[in-house]
Amino acid sequence: MKVLLFGLPISTHRRLKEESGDWQDAVPEPHKFSSIPTDTNENTPYSVGELRDLKAAVGKGSTHIILPAHRDWDEIQRRLQFDCRVHAARLWQPLRDVQWADLKEHLQKIVALDEIWLEKVRPADLRHALLLPPTVFRTNKKTDKYWHTCDAYSEDRIARATRLLNTVEIEHRKADAKGGRSWIDQNSRRYRVDPAKHGRTPEDRADEKSYRFCYEIPHGFHYDVADDADRSFSIEIDGRKQSVTHCNISPWGNIRRG
Repeated sequence: MKVLLFGLPISTHRRLKEESGDWQDAVPEPHKFSSIPTDTNENTPYSVGELRDLKAAVGKGSTHIILPAHRDWDEIQRRLQFDCRVHAARLWQPLRDVQWADLKEHLQKIVALDEIWLEKVRPADLRHALLLPPTVFRTNKKTDKYWHTCDAYSEDRIARATRLLNTVEIEHRKADAKGGRSWIDQNSRRYRVDPAKHGRTPEDRADEKSYRFCYEIPHGFHYDVADDADRSFSIEIDGRKQSVTHCNISPWGNIRRG
């Protein structure tokens, strides 16, 4: 895993980097560590440039984000939830007073938890339920908001997430008329992985990497979605309702006519 510490004030960042011997042993091998400092005051929102730097780091694989405080937590969650792991290190003191030993302890505890999450929850392939789009795929009472449950930040919640993923498999992974198995939602819409991978985004074309639950999504990956009885259905595309027989939907819920 690539761990990114984001948001230390630049003077504190400089001091801790020196105290640690250039972040030596910040995280255990074979994990990688990096840190992006910020120029803005520790109690103010991140700047546009700082958020752009964060996005660029995620595009290079830094999907385990650690914030040294709750500063701008809602904004980071809005941008990265379900794509990355986003932790807040609870240091309980002004950031200018943080000591390396204390920060290192928090970093290693977070990495230990994420090792468990990676083993138990992270998608292992493109057929995984967590790649389905939460804004479009309709669940039932047994599987409601399972993406939120799987965005788990404690061992007991990770255990709950693994149980729920088994339920999602039972409830939504069904045999289809094409002889395989694919996902079907509560609206009887069938989600099949489209091997053509022609749903390219501007980010794809710029060769930026995208992640869903820390799993790298191939460029152009999408689902071919149709009603299970081959009926037309209504869906919102580009802000207006349209009647379609099938469409392409990405893991982020981007929709276009098939």
